[in-house]
Amino acid sequence: MNDLERRVIEIIGESSTSPDVFTDDATGMAPIRDSINDAIEEITMLSGSVQRNYHMLLRSAQSFYRMDFRRDRFAWVTDAWLVSPKRRLEQTDLIALNNFNPRWLRNTGSPQSYGQIGKNIFFVWPCPAAEMIVDLTCVVIPERYENDYERLKLRTIFRDAAARYAVGEYYASRGDAQQAIYHHNKYLEGLQAAGLYPRSYEKPWAFKTNKSDQAGAR
Repeated sequence: MNDLERRVIEIIGESSTSPDVFTDDATGMAPIRDSINDAIEEITMLSGSVQRNYHMLLRSAQSFYRMDFRRDRFAWVTDAWLVSPKRRLEQTDLIALNNFNPRWLRNTGSPQSYGQIGKNIFFVWPCPAAEMIVDLTCVVIPERYENDYERLKLRTIFRDAAARYAVGEYYASRGDAQQAIYHHNKYLEGLQAAGLYPRSYEKPWAFKTNKSDQAGAR
């Protein structure tokens, strides 16, 4: 049992030394570990807090490249730096390039922009005329942990939020909606994302003009 799992146990009200429901083994802790892993994935996606550097060789006459990480999963590129010219690439997308020049794939020279397609395809424009190295800063989704001795790839400021996420799922599985909502709101507070879920009621919006009754004024 790691510190984050122990925190979940304590919030639920279990004994962390001799729990009744969640025993300190792979089978007993599986539900909590699944919830914590889900929380880490969501927090990482929303905050972009886990990043890796990826050095890629841009080959001559090749625009598209596949991003492969050995452990973590690639999410998106936050910065692309050409090492040799010492220049930063600007982010673009296929729509912008097609509007700029439908024949952009035939352009060759020193890359000016980069983009992403799907989950793991990275491309540059224009197509490199010679080999060069690009240093990519990438947001990644941490690999799910399975044992308590593995290091959790989560920033300290988000640890309590992840615990609240797991506690909320525990109460939801028991049908206790009130406690589930309470701890989910605590999760949002820890994530500083409460504004993404406004509490105001749904209201239909429509255009309206206030016109004076000129006929009645005569």
